[in-house]
Amino acid sequence: MEYRVLGPVDLWRDGRSIPIVGQKQRTLLAVLVLKGNQVVSHDRLLSALWGTEIPASGRKLLHNHLWSLRRALGTPAHLSGTPAGYRLHIPPGGSDLDVFGAGTRAARTSLAAGDARQAADQFRAALALWRGPALAGTRDELLLTDGAALEELRIAALADRIEADLALGRHADLIGELRHLVAEYPLQERLRGQLMTALHRSGRTAEALEEYRIGRHHLRQELGLEPGEELSALHQAILSAAPEERPHQAPPPAVRPRQLPADVVRFAGREDSLRELDRRLLSGEAASVSIAIVTGAPGVGKTALATRWSHRRMSLFPDGQLYIDLHGHSPGEPVTSMQALHQLLYGLGVAQDAIPPGAGERETLYRSLLADRRLLVVLDNAARADQIRPLLPGSAHCKVIITSRESLRGLVATHDVHAVPLDVLSPDEAMALLGAILGHERVARERDAVESMARLCGHLPLALRLAAAHLAGQPDLPVADFVAGFIGRDRLTALNVEGDPRVGVRHAFALSYQGLAETHQRTFRMMGLHPGPDIDADEITAMTGESREEIASAIDALVSAHLVYRNRSGRYVLHDLVWLFARELSHAHDSERLRNDALSQLFDWLVYATRAAMHQVYAELTGEPKCAKPVHEVPVFDGFDPAAAWLDLRYPMLMATIQYAVQHGSHAHVWELVDALDYFFYLRNRIDDWLASLRLALEAARELRDREGEGRVLNALGMACLFAGRVREGIEYQQQALDLSRAVGDAVGEAYATYRIGYSRLWTGEFRQAISDSLQAIDLYRRLHNERGEILATFALSMAYRRVGRLDDALSGALSCLDYDRAAGNPADEGYTLALLGDIYDDMGDSARALDAYERAVELNSEIGQRRIEAQALNGLGRVHRKQGRLAESLDLLLRALALIRQDGDRTSECDILLDLGHHHLAVGDAEEALTHYRLALNIADDLADRYLQGVTRHAVADAHDALGRPDEAEGLFREALDILEPMGVPQAKAVIERLGGVGRQAASKERRDRPTP
Repeated sequence: MEYRVLGPVDLWRDGRSIPIVGQKQRTLLAVLVLKGNQVVSHDRLLSALWGTEIPASGRKLLHNHLWSLRRALGTPAHLSGTPAGYRLHIPPGGSDLDVFGAGTRAARTSLAAGDARQAADQFRAALALWRGPALAGTRDELLLTDGAALEELRIAALADRIEADLALGRHADLIGELRHLVAEYPLQERLRGQLMTALHRSGRTAEALEEYRIGRHHLRQELGLEPGEELSALHQAILSAAPEERPHQAPPPAVRPRQLPADVVRFAGREDSLRELDRRLLSGEAASVSIAIVTGAPGVGKTALATRWSHRRMSLFPDGQLYIDLHGHSPGEPVTSMQALHQLLYGLGVAQDAIPPGAGERETLYRSLLADRRLLVVLDNAARADQIRPLLPGSAHCKVIITSRESLRGLVATHDVHAVPLDVLSPDEAMALLGAILGHERVARERDAVESMARLCGHLPLALRLAAAHLAGQPDLPVADFVAGFIGRDRLTALNVEGDPRVGVRHAFALSYQGLAETHQRTFRMMGLHPGPDIDADEITAMTGESREEIASAIDALVSAHLVYRNRSGRYVLHDLVWLFARELSHAHDSERLRNDALSQLFDWLVYATRAAMHQVYAELTGEPKCAKPVHEVPVFDGFDPAAAWLDLRYPMLMATIQYAVQHGSHAHVWELVDALDYFFYLRNRIDDWLASLRLALEAARELRDREGEGRVLNALGMACLFAGRVREGIEYQQQALDLSRAVGDAVGEAYATYRIGYSRLWTGEFRQAISDSLQAIDLYRRLHNERGEILATFALSMAYRRVGRLDDALSGALSCLDYDRAAGNPADEGYTLALLGDIYDDMGDSARALDAYERAVELNSEIGQRRIEAQALNGLGRVHRKQGRLAESLDLLLRALALIRQDGDRTSECDILLDLGHHHLAVGDAEEALTHYRLALNIADDLADRYLQGVTRHAVADAHDALGRPDEAEGLFREALDILEPMGVPQAKAVIERLGGVGRQAASKERRDRPTP
């Protein structure tokens, strides 16, 4: 896939252009490409398409445009949706903008290295990607903003290419091109200066001076300004007949320091970070000293990266390279700025007795010696901003690399500093590093074991090097054996070097930990007790009982020290090994009671906070927590969207907490947290997690002998089994719940279990029994005056009535449910009810009402992220369009539904959609394609053992065979379908009987035709 925005917006796949129809489609694609691999918010996309006049149906129209774009992309995975917006996944080099950016960066690196010829060629290749004005064919607002910004990038690259050509002496050849450019961009002083330079060097000095006069007049007339300093200086140089437009550099210093430590052996990966340092330190003409800070966690390889880059670019600093280790995170005291200046001045050739005694005098001498010199300064292992400031050169010719575990925000506030944060290595980079140390043959031979070792090391470079060092000395030891021992040991101890305690992961972490204030150390230890995989301030506040302000201050310090980092979602994460270190410290310094209290307080808070969110997601959530009410207040949610977003963001942490609570024997917290999340598992179709969590909750409730809790979990398990396609197993759990409720006299539990059993029978084809169970549940709920329960059972009853063809009864029940859902403010149930109403109206032949119900269902379910029901409603829309003869629209909707349901993994709905796709192909006369879809549906129905679906899919396959002139195959399948459907009392049985009669007549006719003539 290739995305093009440097000219008319275009999309190429497999060597051919894919048409993007319409201005809005092109605008949508352009915005997503410009923000490639980033989430673009719904609001940004809406404003890009409609500006400030967004229509009332804008969100729905946006979804339609996104769907059309997905179809053009071919693979839905290229464009993914999130609760916040949409992300277009673009691989490196996948857009002409990306290729242009990489090309110009490489060209500027070549130019900075003195290779003007290569730079000119690289700039030309990058500029050749432009096919006209950027973003052509998009809306005017985008052209005026992002289009103009891209044009600035083009002009800058063009000016740099001309700079390279000037360096190659191509002065006369450039004059014509530059005259055109200056006429087109009269306010671009750099281009005018290049034209003056080309004219002057071609012996046309008078024309060069005239060009300055014209430019000065233009600036004064248009803007009331004088030419800038650089253009004025060039004018003066030409007047003085200087051979070059820039002053000569000062003579090289007498002493050229070469202080870099030895280059890192067996360095691997980090190419992106090396290129980032190139971009930050080598590109463009800096007005002040260029400074890059390499930051990251202990052991992540900051010094290694700085050293590798410095050796790579040594030739660009002919006046020398200064290096000093400031010992910011080393045993003992950090180097003071006075001590550092003494060392740096001595390295520059200043005699010991000539080094001034005062701090100000040392700074002045240091900066004077560096003025006009091209010199690199590497300040390794810095601790604080005030340690660094006196060591910064004043010359723009010098470049500075700082490495630090701290963020040094104070320095960023006062200087033009570029941060280059380092994370752990990627899996591929980790394998490359281990291959360099252990030998690539050994790594290839035992790849699985080596990958396991890399994962256990968390891809942290220091840990990888230490693990590899242990293995390198034992070439005959299988890596798998080492890994097995590694898993069974304390990983932090295993990653030490015997006899050298200062070379180890624990020691590296300890140096950062020891630099923290005591209160911050305590917060760090509590983070080690948290189940993970990420944390937020509220959770730590709940664990510690401290104020929000104290926790915020502690987390800020931990982030600054790179012991903790903030992920893209705003939550906090510790590297796996750092987490082990924090947990180890807690066990060493905090009492068992304190640790248990902290976890219990966290679990209490999570149960209450989760229920607070679920009350907004599912308004009819019942029951009250039995665990202790937390001291720290739980969040308050304003409606469905923020509550669902809160749960989505914390879902991995909540799953980890359930497991963690099991390990710590917190049985009440296990089942209460699972019970709170029960409907959310269903809403997000997290079936595997739902089943696994409920099994843990069942064990916990039974361990506590909590009969009420056991009954609730059994009922939930039945529903989870139903959606996992294990319907009979689910009914068994619900029957256990029913028996338990009756045994303990729990009338509410009895009614609920009866309703759930009736609902589950809809998937076994026992529709008459489902009607009986649902009516019984309604009666039980009415005795209890429980309107919510009555509505649940009424919904199941309506579904059963629809299956047996009692459509008026089905409609009456569904409308009652819809009224209740809206009054209760329950959008999830309303979305489900609207989809059922669409099905009922469709069965009744009322296409107008069916379309209205389905469209409202699509919109509502899309908004709340209930993708399974959204797909069902899209399928219903496609079915109605097919019946109306709108076959193109029908196919588009059915394919949308299929793509959506395959993301969600609901096989029952997938079976329904495949059936309707088959009906579509049969309607357009493509029986072979219809048969393909019907067979896929039949396979799913058989896998699920859903008797109703087994019957209707056999009916469909028989129809396709009949259309293909295969009456024998059709007749056998029709009879199988009839055997299944007739006992259910469903309308489809009658249709099968009619089709069987037609096939019988067709078979008899065929027999007569084939009979030999007497």
